[in-house]
Amino acid sequence: MHRQGNKKTTVVVIDDDEAARVSIGQMLRLRSYDVKLFSSAEAALAWPELPDADCVVTDVKMPGMDGEELLGEILRRGYPPPVIMITGHGDISMAVRCLKAGVYDFVEKPFEDAVLLASVRRAVEKTALRRESEDLKRRLTLYPHDEDERFGMIAKSRVMQDVFAQIEVVARSDAPVLVHGETGVGKELVARGIHEQSPRAKGPFVAVNAGALPENMLESELFGHARGAFTGADSARDGKMVIASGGTLLLDEVESISVKAQLQSLRVLDDGQVYPLGMDTPRSVNVRLLATTKVDLQEQVRLGRMREDFFHRIVVLSIHIPPLRERVEDIPLLASHFLKLAAARNGIPVPKVPEQTLGAMLRHSWPGNVRELKHAVERMVITSRDGITGPFSAEEDFNSSRLLSLPSSPGRLHDELLATEKRIIEAVLRETGGEINTTSMTLGISRRALYERMKKYGLNKDDFRE
Repeated sequence: MHRQGNKKTTVVVIDDDEAARVSIGQMLRLRSYDVKLFSSAEAALAWPELPDADCVVTDVKMPGMDGEELLGEILRRGYPPPVIMITGHGDISMAVRCLKAGVYDFVEKPFEDAVLLASVRRAVEKTALRRESEDLKRRLTLYPHDEDERFGMIAKSRVMQDVFAQIEVVARSDAPVLVHGETGVGKELVARGIHEQSPRAKGPFVAVNAGALPENMLESELFGHARGAFTGADSARDGKMVIASGGTLLLDEVESISVKAQLQSLRVLDDGQVYPLGMDTPRSVNVRLLATTKVDLQEQVRLGRMREDFFHRIVVLSIHIPPLRERVEDIPLLASHFLKLAAARNGIPVPKVPEQTLGAMLRHSWPGNVRELKHAVERMVITSRDGITGPFSAEEDFNSSRLLSLPSSPGRLHDELLATEKRIIEAVLRETGGEINTTSMTLGISRRALYERMKKYGLNKDDFRE
C-alpha cells in the first residue's frame, strides 16, 4: 500500500455516477491506494478526514454542489489536498476560472487510465513534499535541543537511540571497541562518548588520526622515541600510548596503520608494554583502545593489509553508526542546531530557511553525512540576506577550481561576491582551526588555490588556531 511514513496514501473520489465512481476506485485500489468514495460533494465535505487526504478526484458536473463549487469550498476552508477535476464538457471559461483559483489538474473524458493515474501520482508526491517541508519548518523553530542531545550528538531517530544505548553498554567494559561508519557520521563523537561514560572518564582521551601520518611518523607518534632514534630526533618523546595511559586512545582510520605498527600495538594490548623507537627498555601503560574505520576491515585482512590477529583484537566490541540518509528525521534537529551555531559565529540573527530550501535538504542524500550538513548550513548562513538564508548547495556541486564565479569587471556584484567568498573562507578556517588540508577539502578547492585566496584577503592560518 502507498504510504507516506506511517500514514496511508488516501485518494478521495467524488462522482454522482456510481459506475464511474466505482471504476475509478477499483483502478486506484489496484495500485495500492487507500480510496474513499463519495456520491456527492456535500458528503465528501462532511467527512472529517478530508483535510488529511493526499488527493481529491472529482467530477465537475454533479447535482447540488458541482466540482467548481467544491473546489472553492476546499480552498476557502484552507484544506491542502490537491484537487483533480474530471470533465467531459469542454467548458473553457470554467477551466480558466478553476486554474486561477488553484485546481491542481484537469483530466478530460474519455480518458486513459494511465492519464489519471499519472495525475494522481504527481498530486500525491506534491502532498508528500508539502508535509516534509512543513515538518522540517516546524522543527526548525529553534527550540532547545537538550532532550535530543546525548554524547555531543543531536538525534531522536530510532537508529541513533540504539547507538546511544550501545555506547552506554560498551562503556562499562574495558575491551577494545571498533566504531565504523561512513565519513562524517560522527565516529569520534561516539568514541568520546564511550570514554566519558566509562570508569576512565577522568583519564586522558587521546585521538590519533592514522590516515594523516606517514608510516615512520605514525610509529613515533604512537610509541614515542629515544633521542637520536632517527634524523631530527633531538630529544626523547613520549608516544600517544604513554600519554593516554590511565585513559583512552582512539586510533582514527585504523585501516591506515602499517602491519609493523599493528604488531607493536598488539604487544601493548596483550601485556601493556610500549617500546619507544630506539629504546630497548619498555614503558608500562594502561590504556583502553578504541578504533574507527569507514572501510570493511575483513576485506583489508583478505588483502593482506591488516593482520588477522590485530583485526580480531580490536573488534571485541563494535558499534555501527548509520548514515544520515537512513535517519532523515534527524535532519531538522541538526539543521536547526547548526543554524544557531553558524549565526552566532557570524554575529547575525538566526535567518529563516525558505520552504523550497527545506524540501531540497530533505531530499538530498547527504553523502558527506552530518559533516556535510554542517558545512551546507554554514554556507547558507554566510550567504544569507535580509534575514533569509542563502540557497542550499550540495558539496558535490562546488566547482573544484573556484568558490565563486566572479565578474571580471569592477562593480557592486563583483564587490559583494568577493566579500562573500572571503566570509566563507574565514568561516571554514575558523571551524577547522586554521588547518589548511581540511579547509581546502571542505571548500572543494586545491591547497594552492586556498593559499592564493588567503593571501588575496590578508588571511593568516595562525589567526584561526585556538
